[in-house]
Amino acid sequence: MITNLSQLKKQLTSGAEFDIVGHCRPEVIGERRRVNYADTTGIYTIIPADPDGVVSKANGGRGSYLSWSKAPFWEFRDDGVCALYLNAGSKRPANLVIAIRIAQGG
Repeated sequence: MITNLSQLKKQLTSGAEFDIVGHCRPEVIGERRRVNYADTTGIYTIIPADPDGVVSKANGGRGSYLSWSKAPFWEFRDDGVCALYLNAGSKRPANLVIAIRIAQGG
């Protein structure tokens, strides 16, 4: 189980997959993403089921970008969900950016 941002960064290296279980844009909930590139600032992800789609081709072919942000903006839940919020002091649904769950074996 992931309990902090450092552990999350170690899990989300190139090739790792996760499911979006919550998002500020409801239409992306349920998507499976694969980390295409990761560095110290964030990750670039693609949609494995849609390699030629706009998300997968974004940012010069690296994929959609998600900044790591700072640790206080993250919440790590007992159910395996890792959630990023806009406001470190108010972790409520209205401030949710993205909530993910690392795919088994991913």
